[in-house]
Amino acid sequence: MLQQTPLLALLRRLEAQNIWRMSHNVLSAQPFSASAAVEAAREPAAPSAAAEWYDNPAVSAQDAVKILVHQIQQSGPIKQRHLQLLYRRCQTPDDLDKALKLTRLNYLARGELQQHKPFSHKTSQILIHQALNVGAPEVAQKALRHASEFGLSHDSYKEFHPLMIYYSKQGALQQMFEVFEFMRSHGRRPGPETCYILVKGCVDHGRPDLAELTIREFEQNGVRVRDGTKLYLDQNRHKGLMMQPPTSPSAAAAAAAHPAAVAAQQQAMMGGAAAAAAARAF
Repeated sequence: MLQQTPLLALLRRLEAQNIWRMSHNVLSAQPFSASAAVEAAREPAAPSAAAEWYDNPAVSAQDAVKILVHQIQQSGPIKQRHLQLLYRRCQTPDDLDKALKLTRLNYLARGELQQHKPFSHKTSQILIHQALNVGAPEVAQKALRHASEFGLSHDSYKEFHPLMIYYSKQGALQQMFEVFEFMRSHGRRPGPETCYILVKGCVDHGRPDLAELTIREFEQNGVRVRDGTKLYLDQNRHKGLMMQPPTSPSAAAAAAAHPAAVAAQQQAMMGGAAAAAAARAF
């Protein structure tokens, strides 16, 4: 039985919130694949051995999570550097989701010591980049949308750009604009690089019309649009013509008769990001 420490007592009280349950499940769900490292982590007489998990490639990400949970229970919050190393070791969405839950546990432990400052931008960026590397955009979304719960920083547009680029490359334009809208609605001022990401995503996937609306909205709201962004649109406009299916005469007539409906459809596609007719301040 684990020794009752003040921090462990706190974590047990949090069981009603399903927070401690995560650490209990992580510790008991499956056997260790690197038992020697885990036993070393449990040995109070050898604290240096517990810190060597990140130097041992035989220790899986799940085993590393177990080691770190044990360290939090026994010694309090772990270093950000160890979180960053853990993120890089994760190779599956499930591993990274467990690492994110561990981040929450570590942030609660920091709070008990009155350390409420969020983790650094670097910690957030490493988590997000690794989530996208292993094909888990939903983990990156969770980290950004609930950043305050995990103690992760998201007060810069730079944390949002990688996810926008990911969706752009996938051709998921609506998801790309939803991330943009979330970023903007939380007070992150978009800049020229943000505009380029949105425009490139639209152009590369056959929607130069949406790219034009985006440029117009950025300019109306006083955000500088790089010449290179406009040049990319001009030079690659043909992609939209090549990718769009031929328009039937009846569809063309309907569009001409109801231009507002067409504009509304484009607006819906963009997730409300390109309200060119209403210049809203960023």
